[in-house]
Amino acid sequence: MIAGRLTEFVELRKPFVETDAFGSEKISFPNGRLVHAEVNWKSGHLSQEASELFPDGRVEIIIYSAHSVEEKWRVVYQGVTYTVGAIEFNRRKGLKRLICDRVNE
Repeated sequence: MIAGRLTEFVELRKPFVETDAFGSEKISFPNGRLVHAEVNWKSGHLSQEASELFPDGRVEIIIYSAHSVEEKWRVVYQGVTYTVGAIEFNRRKGLKRLICDRVNE
């Protein structure tokens, strides 16, 4: 995990909450910004729910610590959307490790 290996790009998407005239909230994730990253595959499998197969996957994404990101944000990598579940800071190296789970939409 060194800064010189951030050779890929991911898109960080911040949640945006909209409230309609009736007071109900809708969360959307508008297009965000591209940042340099290192992406490492952690695990994945298929799960069956109601006679349908859903792919499940977990990745670890390393970005520079200067980029703002919080839990519950979305990350898009190679057309697949993930939700940020945890963030680990490495202040000495100036990096953040994002633990992300695949979103099944």
